[in-house]
Amino acid sequence: MRARTRDALFAACVAAQFAGSAFWGPAASAQAAAVQAVSAQEIAPFSRGSFDSIRKAHAGRPLIVHFWSVTCAICVAELADWGKLARETPGVDFVFVNADPESDRRRAEARMEKAGLRQAANFAFADRFVERLYFEVDRHWEGEMPFTALVAADGGLMTEIGALDDLKLARWLEGKGRR
Repeated sequence: MRARTRDALFAACVAAQFAGSAFWGPAASAQAAAVQAVSAQEIAPFSRGSFDSIRKAHAGRPLIVHFWSVTCAICVAELADWGKLARETPGVDFVFVNADPESDRRRAEARMEKAGLRQAANFAFADRFVERLYFEVDRHWEGEMPFTALVAADGGLMTEIGALDDLKLARWLEGKGRR
């Protein structure tokens, strides 16, 4: 994804999150800082409302949001494949979300670099109450990793816990997210 396009998407993401908000306090400053960090290819914070904001920012386009952790062997083993898929799949937007605590951020960044994800849109959990973040993505998700949300161009959502079946993913990609 080109830097200008990525920056515009994240700016739209933050704007959508705060649209209609009557209060622009510390949280707004943190979100503004996140947009600046993203334009420097840093990791943006994934907090309350982030999933909806990401979906709005990518509305009308198929989107894959992949959640992963450095403590998940399956996640680490398949991360390079996700990076390759993101680079080689035109017409589909990819967002990667690291679900590790801040204390594992350096390990996560090293894995992202090795897997070729530094050019992708990357977020990391920024809320200690992770159950709330899981619930906002999928009411049935309890934090199992990896976790993938496939968002169709029409907004339809399909989620998968665990390693995504290659055939299921291929079918979804063939239809470019049509349900």
